[in-house]
Amino acid sequence: MARWYRNLDPSALAQELDAARRVGVAAVEVPSAAFDWLAAEGERMIYVVAGDRLLVSKRHVMGEDISHAVLADGGHVQAAGEFEVVEFGDVKVVTSLNNMSGHYRPGRESLDVAMEAFEERGLRVLAGGVEQYDWHTP
Repeated sequence: MARWYRNLDPSALAQELDAARRVGVAAVEVPSAAFDWLAAEGERMIYVVAGDRLLVSKRHVMGEDISHAVLADGGHVQAAGEFEVVEFGDVKVVTSLNNMSGHYRPGRESLDVAMEAFEERGLRVLAGGVEQYDWHTP
């Protein structure tokens, strides 16, 4: 069973949710037509895995930084980080995946959870593009 990570900055959540609403950002479920649209733009995105849900968003929208906590509505997650996806016809390939989330600071095992979540939804994950962020390095 995967470990759950809590939001380490809950005091910022109300302000972060308000900022996301102002710029029209909502968590996007994978797979969905909204995700297909985001993927086609080719920008770096953020993700969270919470239970059976994989939720994503752009990282920056109209000058606002979107946090992982916004995607999870402040709740606990099993994985969080950033990713990039490239489309080759009908195939979507995750070319870059990490566990960079200051709100959750997920461990190495969260990358396994994330890879599985993307692959279960039909995306291929390039193993060479998976990068662990070490939260213990100063």
